Amino acid sequence: MKWTIKQAAKKTGISSNTLRYYDKEGVLSPSRHENGYRYYDEVDIMLLKNIVVMKYAKFSLAEMKIMGGLFRKEPSKECNQISQNILNAKIKQLNHEICNYRKIISLMEKLTYMMDSVDEYIHNKEDIGSFIHQIFDDIHNSD
Repeated sequence: MKWTIKQAAKKTGISSNTLRYYDKEGVLSPSRHENGYRYYDEVDIMLLKNIVVMKYAKFSLAEMKIMGGLFRKEPSKECNQISQNILNAKIKQLNHEICNYRKIISLMEKLTYMMDSVDEYIHNKEDIGSFIHQIFDDIHNSD
């Protein structure tokens, strides 16, 4: 089955403009008919679903392009190695971000109690500042 850009956009939740951008950047290259219109097949739709997940997982456009290119290739040792390298780096990045989000959630939970009153806030202001500084350093050092 083949889908037009409008149908593919509806099916994947990706705007038509973004689909055109992905085509322009080489992230995904749907087939074109004689009339110049893009047509997406089942493999393209599956790749677009992968792209949605990768985008949510904060893959860069370059990483999505590489992974998309590998998706269409025949499985090989080289493809596996490239995929593993990208995925392992992304796992490390996401685990670090998860750790930072947990710290931020913890801070927010503590803040709700540390700010029960103005006096509580004034009493805990220094601790709050230290905790924010620590999280800032963790985030800043991960970039």
